[in-house]
Amino acid sequence: MKERIRKAWKVIKRIRYFLIFAILLLSVNAYAWFVFVTRVDSSITARVRSWNVMFQVHDNNIASEVTFDIGEIYPGMPNYNDYARIVNTGDSSGEAFFTIKSIRVFTNVYTDANYSQGELIDILTSNYPFTIDISLTNNMVLPGHTERFNIDVIWPYESGDDALDTYWGNVAYNYKLSHPNTSCIEISAEIRVDQESIGQ
Repeated sequence: MKERIRKAWKVIKRIRYFLIFAILLLSVNAYAWFVFVTRVDSSITARVRSWNVMFQVHDNNIASEVTFDIGEIYPGMPNYNDYARIVNTGDSSGEAFFTIKSIRVFTNVYTDANYSQGELIDILTSNYPFTIDISLTNNMVLPGHTERFNIDVIWPYESGDDALDTYWGNVAYNYKLSHPNTSCIEISAEIRVDQESIGQ
């Protein structure tokens, strides 16, 4: 019986030594793993590109929505031009877009809720004897550069259709008589610049 107890103690001692050795081995491996992970993590460096684009009208900063008011319009009027500046002071290029939100020509109102962007552009360029052109000087806004979101209104004295010139000229005149403090044309648009992907 003493022999059995001695053998049992030997087995228990071996198991205890094995467990101590296993715990010691696991803790060394865990320490080595964390040191390895720490070394890998600490060697990673990154450069963050700054992104700063501003929109300005008449040197005033604006949010992304701009409204142009054309006070008076008539055949032979001086060409109207106004713009919003898109200023990129960051380190990344961006792609500029615009969305026409609403157009009011005299009492006619058109919104992006009722018309597609293509239809709104067609209204500006085709529905009247005067031409309203909205454009960007460049879709890409490079770091340190300024681009423009332009609006031009042109109504030559002879647009080529005397009947339309006369009709819309009378509409413009009568509108100003009945609405002396309201612009003839109001166009609201939203400008957006999306940052170019870093890999590009």
